[in-house]
Amino acid sequence: MSTWNDVTIRLLGPLALVKEAESIPIPGQRQRRFLTSLALQIGHVISKERISEDSWDGEPPLTVSSQLQTSAWMIRRVLEQAGLPRDTLGSHDGGYELRVPPQSVDLFVFRDGVRKARDEYALGKHREASDRLNTALALWKGPAFVDVTSSRLRLKAEALEEERNTAVELRALIDIGLGHYTEAISRLSELVGHAPLREDLYTSLMKAYYAEGRQADAIQVYHQAKKILREQIGINPGARMTNVLQAILRQDERLLQVGQPERR
Repeated sequence: MSTWNDVTIRLLGPLALVKEAESIPIPGQRQRRFLTSLALQIGHVISKERISEDSWDGEPPLTVSSQLQTSAWMIRRVLEQAGLPRDTLGSHDGGYELRVPPQSVDLFVFRDGVRKARDEYALGKHREASDRLNTALALWKGPAFVDVTSSRLRLKAEALEEERNTAVELRALIDIGLGHYTEAISRLSELVGHAPLREDLYTSLMKAYYAEGRQADAIQVYHQAKKILREQIGINPGARMTNVLQAILRQDERLLQVGQPERR
């Protein structure tokens, strides 16, 4: 019998159940929605109502109870094909539970990697943080469960995309710590394009440009942010961004401390 050491559920990209690098088909959208709903909260009993909302976007059929039972039966068959016991999918009076170790779901491996990378970055261990975060980000094979067609689950996928963007932002800060300013500028510029109202991203981008010796570009970022913030939400840049601008204008070398390469 297989163990979860050689079976993985992939959520970060197309939904997949993978055994030893071979994907095991999950038949039908209803089953894919059901499994996704459970895999997002492994080890917890997910109510039938919640699964129903995820599966039918809040408009379940009259036969919802029997259809959920059928979906559970079909998913158990898929799990058995992977060599796993039927009770991997547990049934309860009010719902279902996916009994899966976190290290067997790519989403939770990703989150754990990001958490550890953030801790290493805080300790100044930039190279270790860089390697760990690269491994975590490599788990993404596309938008989360991109082939699962449920508007409610798509909202959850969008929230996961924000987690990914946060990890990319951390990746950029680590690049600055390593002295890889060009890479940091590229990552931060892309993030600004996705979230043009986030002042912290502009601030980090200004610092990255300044650390690379591109003072004029750093100042231009400030004015770009000021224009966008005024036009879209009617505010000026906050104190933090303004203070960074002033430090750049007076060429304050203390601002470069964030961009110093890590010493061996």
